Amino acid sequence: MKADGKPDIRGGRHASARETAASFDRLRAGSGIAAPTELDLPEAQTTASARTLSGGVPGWRTRLGLLSPDDGINDDEFWLYLPDGVSLIFTRYRTATRFDPISPDMVDRYADLEPILDAAETLRITRPGAIVFLCNSCSFVHGVGGDVKISAAIRRAVDIPATTISTAQVQALRTLGVQRVAVAGPYPSDVTQLLVDFLEGHGFEVTGSQSAGMETEWQIGNSAPSVWYDLARAVDSPRAECVLLACSGIRTAAIIEPLETDLGKPVVSAPAVSIWAALRLAGVKAPVFGRGVLLAEY
Repeated sequence: MKADGKPDIRGGRHASARETAASFDRLRAGSGIAAPTELDLPEAQTTASARTLSGGVPGWRTRLGLLSPDDGINDDEFWLYLPDGVSLIFTRYRTATRFDPISPDMVDRYADLEPILDAAETLRITRPGAIVFLCNSCSFVHGVGGDVKISAAIRRAVDIPATTISTAQVQALRTLGVQRVAVAGPYPSDVTQLLVDFLEGHGFEVTGSQSAGMETEWQIGNSAPSVWYDLARAVDSPRAECVLLACSGIRTAAIIEPLETDLGKPVVSAPAVSIWAALRLAGVKAPVFGRGVLLAEY
């Protein structure tokens, strides 16, 4: 952490891990000992032992339930943010407006509770430690409180801790201690504006917003991570303490850490913050390095 209490993107655990590895290398080079394998490091040995004790079952810590609209195509993205011992269970719900262009009215229909709760009931069978509702736009479309209404309904229906991406974004910004945030989304501008209104309703100052103008989840999910890197760079400003990248359909795992390094500030992406919030709800305290300061430090 910096002296002012803000997260230090270019230092902290990321730097110490690299420095520790480099120190091992220098010591071995001077002693004539052969270069280490990954399992020579104590942290990796612990992980290997845990895997052995788990019997090779991927979800020995917990399973996270991800509840998605039917048009999501980037399931693979979410696996990139997991610590050892955590697995994912995806369940989709059918939407009546899946073929309509993205708009406030379209995402409003995505927030209908009946199909959402039906899918949550299916998820309950797999006994996840937590459930995340994966539609960012339809959990902020109704403003402050609309997100909580959805997660509360899921909890009541299936008796499993639940949250939404929009709720997680607010929690992450508060955890990071930021007040001023730049917002970028793949949507048309009128949908992105609803997210701006949602965040301002929670007391944050939005320093600027950018929209990619995409009208289908197919466009969003098939866009390269570099699209979101460029959009974040475009919306950033010296006043912003953080950049928020909206929509569960984006792919950001490859660019979060380079982007944070380049901007010198945290980046909160929808897929990353979804897993971060789910891990907290499920009681798993395990850092995930290389995917941004939020998962590594908090």
